[in-house]
Parts: sequence; structure tokens; C-alpha cells
Amino acid sequence: MVLDRDLEEMVKGFNPNELKAILKQLKHFPVTPKTYKFGDKSVLFMVISDYHRGNKCADVELLSYAARVAKRRKVDFVVDGGDQCDGFYRDRPGHVFELNLLGADEQVNAVVDDYSQFGDIPILGITGNHTRNTFFNNAGYEIGKRLEERIPNFTFLGPDNGEIELAYGHKINVIHPDGGTAYALSYRPQKIAESLEGGTKPNILLISHYHKAEYLFYRNIHILQTGCLESQTGFMKGKSLAAMKGFFVVRADLNKGGITRFVPEFYPAY
Repeated sequence: MVLDRDLEEMVKGFNPNELKAILKQLKHFPVTPKTYKFGDKSVLFMVISDYHRGNKCADVELLSYAARVAKRRKVDFVVDGGDQCDGFYRDRPGHVFELNLLGADEQVNAVVDDYSQFGDIPILGITGNHTRNTFFNNAGYEIGKRLEERIPNFTFLGPDNGEIELAYGHKINVIHPDGGTAYALSYRPQKIAESLEGGTKPNILLISHYHKAEYLFYRNIHILQTGCLESQTGFMKGKSLAAMKGFFVVRADLNKGGITRFVPEFYPAY
């Protein structure tokens, strides 16, 4: 059957563990992600992600610096790639010893206070695997909704996936996948881009979760791995995973044909 051949072509290049991880994350994607529209032909926006507040390694000073840069650069909006809180993994031995804030309310309270430093700049955010696998799966506590209720300028785009519409219908898609990082920096972004059908591709794709920073132009998609606002944890060190700390400020110019200029600037932290 044609359908079988199409399916076989789609999964080519993926091993069973990769397919399992992709199917797991797709299960959590909303069918119709919430859309936030910006109508300007040129936008300047900031990208932050993976703050993991509640973990001792959350870089509170880096978040404050990002807020100061956002105000100084007068960005139009901030995109937040999720894992604002670290959650609490009861089944991960030793995780409790990495935390300095234990409960969901304590971690959310800290994020609310910290994000107030952005003033009235719109923050458009998704949530990630840490809070989904802990607070949401254990108690149905969706921190994205709590942040939207308590931060006047925060818009919750959805769990794991969100969409922002720019001028001429061009789109930014922000995703927080699941699963581990790959041996090669660009491997996961390439595989994610290859899994997107032609008519569903965004103009800009922001990929969080992996704590890596990278710009890649592939399949006519401007792809950013978002970096992170958390230092290397004991868990990451044990897995030999690097944390590329920092955030992006991006200028995107648009016309009817697409993105005419894309200028990502990475603010690294060491």
C-alpha cells in the first residue's frame, strides 16, 4: 500500500528508541496549539529556556541579566522554552538533594518573583518535561496555567509545544522534546526538522530541553537550540552532558515570501 511505503520512508533513519521518544513527546502536544500574533514586518525577540528554578544550579543572576538585556534592547517579546521549574523526581535517586525549593508552590512563587524583572514585556511560554513528569503527572498541577494566572504579561502557549504567528502568517514554533541529547550537536534538530511535513513547517523553530545552544538553517527553517539558564547539575555531570548557558536575542525581518533576514545573537554565560 502507498500508506505503508510513505510510513516506511518517514521512519527511515530513526532507531526504535528515537521513534519511541518522538511518539512519547507527540502524545503531549496539543492538537491545536495556542497562537499569539505579532503583526510587524520586523521583530526583535529574546529566547530563554530551562531555568529549572528550585534546583540549586538554576542561575538566578543570569535570569536577572536576561531581563535587563530585554529591557535595554527593547525586545518585542520573550519566548520561554519551558522547564521554568525543576519539579521533583521521586523515582530519581538523589534528585531531592539537588533542590533548594521542594514543592510546586515554592518553585512557582520563585519563578513569578524572578519573571517580574521583565516588567511588562510579553512572555510567551510553554512547559517542559520536568514539570510534566512530576507535578502534572503526579497531581495534575500545570504550572503554565499558574504562571499565566499570576504573571500579567505571561501567555501559556501549551505543554511542550506552542506557536507564535508573525506578519504575513509566518510562524515561530517552540518545542520542548523529551529524551536524551545526541553525540552530535545538530543531530536532534536535524531529525526533528526531517520529521516535519512540508505544509506544517514553521519559519522559525526553537528547540529547548537539551541545554544546548546552536543556530542551524535546514529545510528552509531557521532553527535555534535555545541554550539554558541552569549550570551543569550533578545528574548532567554523571551523564557527561554539557550545559551551554545563555540566551538569544533575535532580529527577524519578514516579507510575503518569508524571512528576509535572521540575526541570532547569543549571550553566553560561563
